[in-house]
Amino acid sequence: QNSVEEGEPKAVEAQALSPEAKKTAISWTGGKDCNLALLAAWREPSLHVVALVCFRPEDAAFRAHPIPLMEAQASALGLPLHQVIIPRDTSD
Repeated sequence: QNSVEEGEPKAVEAQALSPEAKKTAISWTGGKDCNLALLAAWREPSLHVVALVCFRPEDAAFRAHPIPLMEAQASALGLPLHQVIIPRDTSD
C-alpha cells in the first residue's frame, strides 16, 4: 500500500533558502536535462526557483516536448510556466 492515497498531491521537496536567495527561473523543455538543472537549482540555497520558462516559435512546429506536457509538469511542481514566443521572422 502506498503512503500517499490515490488522488492526494505528492509532497515536493521544500527549498532550503538562504536569506540572500535570488529569485530564479529555469529554462524548461520538459526533458531530463532541464529536470536535472531544476533539481540542482532547487537544492542550491542561494537560488529561489519561482518559475519555469519555455521559449517557443510563434508558428513553427515545436521540437521539444509537447506544451501540454510541460504545463502538467509545471502544475505538478507548483510552479508557473512562462512561455516566451519567438516571432516567426526572427533569424538565428
